[in-house]
Amino acid sequence: MIDTNIWSHLQRRTTQALVAKFANLKPGQTYLSPVILGEMETGFLKGDRAPHRRIALDQIIGSCQMLTVNRHVAVEYARLRAQLEQAGTPIGPNDTWIAAEALHHKLVLVTDNLREFSRVPGLQVESWL
Repeated sequence: MIDTNIWSHLQRRTTQALVAKFANLKPGQTYLSPVILGEMETGFLKGDRAPHRRIALDQIIGSCQMLTVNRHVAVEYARLRAQLEQAGTPIGPNDTWIAAEALHHKLVLVTDNLREFSRVPGLQVESWL
């Protein structure tokens, strides 16, 4: 699963290594969370709304398998949120949902936000930057 900040770096083509990683992915190998999609759509709406950005966002959406939030993900979210709050190491609500989805579906989360997500026990994270 690819986090919002990685998609942002890809759109800006900040590093050739990141662009190369994406070029080597097979179709259906990337997953998109509705929470991440919501963050990306918000960024688009708050930005300049340039037509090329809409096209790029639609290409991202079309290249990914869309996950859904179901009862099992909601239970994972609640368990994770309670665990992190009790440990005194909470993360933001959107990031908790993202982590819950990755854990439930047993996916690696590719993110540049290692500081937040490293607090989540059992979550596999990678940074491609």
